[in-house]
Amino acid sequence: MKTDEKTWKTIIYRAVTALLLLGWMAVIFWFSDQPAVESSEMSGSVSYRFVEACSNIFGLGFSEETTEAYAAAIEHPVRKAAHMTEYAILGWLFLAVFRGYLPYRRKTVLFALAATAAYASTDEIHQLFIEGRAGRFGDVCIDTFGALLGFALLHFVLLCYGKHCEKQRHPLK
Repeated sequence: MKTDEKTWKTIIYRAVTALLLLGWMAVIFWFSDQPAVESSEMSGSVSYRFVEACSNIFGLGFSEETTEAYAAAIEHPVRKAAHMTEYAILGWLFLAVFRGYLPYRRKTVLFALAATAAYASTDEIHQLFIEGRAGRFGDVCIDTFGALLGFALLHFVLLCYGKHCEKQRHPLK
């Protein structure tokens, strides 16, 4: 590969990953910018649809009241799982951006984790200014843990992929 071609590929990779990262940060900001009532309605709606789908799939035939009760019971865990998922994605995007400048090593993962934790902190500070919302250190910890789980999942997938590729190269082993 020519040096100029490699340089352009690097520039394009860096630009695309940076744009994806900034876009995802904007999505998280948008979710955090919603007043508590709107945010609660959204997570309540997701919980309700989940319980309703489970009732239909498994033929449980929940009444409206039962569906609402179960939805209310799982709303908080659903909300926290959503936080963890959005921050796992954010962590992957930070890792991709840093990977454009640094070799893939533990230090790169630590930088990505630190950047994700820093963004989670600023997100909680932002929520202090939103009606009905609060900035909580516990949420920063949940968000950061979500990124950590995302990195663990990525490591597991890459490990399995590497073993699969190795088997494909050496079918007798």
